[in-house]
Amino acid sequence: MRTWLVEGATSVLLFVLLVPLAIGPFLAFVYRRYRWPAPAPTAAAALSGLYACAVVAFTTFPLPKDPLRACRTGRGSHWQLTPLASLDDVAAAFRADGVVAGLTSGVFLQVVLNVVFFVPLGLVLAYVLRRGLVTAVLAGLGLSLLVELTQGTALWGLYPCPYRLADVDDLLTNTLGAVIGWCLGALLRRALPYRRPPAREDLAPPTMRRRIAAAVIDLTGLLVLSLAIGVGLALLALGSGRDLGVYDDAFTVAAWALGVGWLLVVPWVRSDRATPGQAVVLLGVESSRARHPAPRRAMVVVFLVRWVPLLLTWTGVAGGLWLAVVVAELLTVWIRRDDRGLASVVAGVVTRTHDAMATHDPAVQSTILSPLPKRRDRRRAPKTDGDA
Repeated sequence: MRTWLVEGATSVLLFVLLVPLAIGPFLAFVYRRYRWPAPAPTAAAALSGLYACAVVAFTTFPLPKDPLRACRTGRGSHWQLTPLASLDDVAAAFRADGVVAGLTSGVFLQVVLNVVFFVPLGLVLAYVLRRGLVTAVLAGLGLSLLVELTQGTALWGLYPCPYRLADVDDLLTNTLGAVIGWCLGALLRRALPYRRPPAREDLAPPTMRRRIAAAVIDLTGLLVLSLAIGVGLALLALGSGRDLGVYDDAFTVAAWALGVGWLLVVPWVRSDRATPGQAVVLLGVESSRARHPAPRRAMVVVFLVRWVPLLLTWTGVAGGLWLAVVVAELLTVWIRRDDRGLASVVAGVVTRTHDAMATHDPAVQSTILSPLPKRRDRRRAPKTDGDA
């Protein structure tokens, strides 16, 4: 039981730390379908992000402090491939300790929690996405199989031996949980039908919080990928027996390459000149002087003014430089009536929504937008960004 509490706390912590990245794909789906952060779909996106973090936490944590010692003691070094063996363990616990003690035993709670853990998956598939029972079965079985393979292969070879038991019974209990969730979702759909909110034409200037959300997604993506690079270099140092400081220069080069690719190369090649974070919330960058996507030289200016100070701070070259840039950006937004930041003013660009860009640039419409629903679905919806 203590392990489940640790894993649950870890999943919440992962969600808090990685929430922009965790819900990024779901938020992109919401914006592409509705063009605004509709309350119910946005809440579903946040819960889906939390669920994704929970899957990671319950699959991988807690990590062994001494992997080699865990391998020597044989802890979790085998696969359990006998179907329904967990039910034999539950029956043995009931026979040995009685009904009351058996209901609180670890083996019984393990089976119950394995079922409960996949109920949300089936519930969302039935109630929100309106998928059939077969889809729920395949989704539950497929996700469970991925989890068991991750555990049985020691995180796909990152550890010298498995430290968690890969149990065939988990496939059965997880799939059962998805089926139960689907049944609950089907019943809930009849009693309280899920009504999709109307889509809106997204023509108004983007709100400040939407632009901040794009920046947070960009920064979180860079942070997570840089952490992944750091972990990879640490494993390389551990495997070679060398001091981690040897790879400091390699990390700096990789961090700069990552930052340039994410914040300059991606906007350079995209027709809407958007960073990945801006693309998630359907924003693009236009020239402030003419209604067309910003020229590439302007994106270089934005990168130099806004993002190079971040990279210098990130790699330890200039400690507080980026903070000064952030203050300057916010002051510029506060002073100007058009809400443009310092980098946008210097580069001569303005941030607009994809719908606004598409009204005068068919090329943008054909390459970056999914069509709005039919007119009857958005007949009375206001044409603003909107608050949830």
